[in-house]
Amino acid sequence: MKKFTSRKFWMAVVSAAVILGNEGLGLELPIESIMTVAAVAISYILGESYVDSQKSDNKN
Repeated sequence: MKKFTSRKFWMAVVSAAVILGNEGLGLELPIESIMTVAAVAISYILGESYVDSQKSDNKN
């Protein structure tokens, strides 16, 4: 249940929704905008994962 409250999870969900919404619903967003959203989401998720791993290493 904790996974559903994760900011990383929701960032991935929102990014996927934007990409799928653009393709499936025909939002006609520029591809540069979609790639920017995806790049920000990926960077955020990777950065937070690194920070989380460093925190868990310091606890042990």
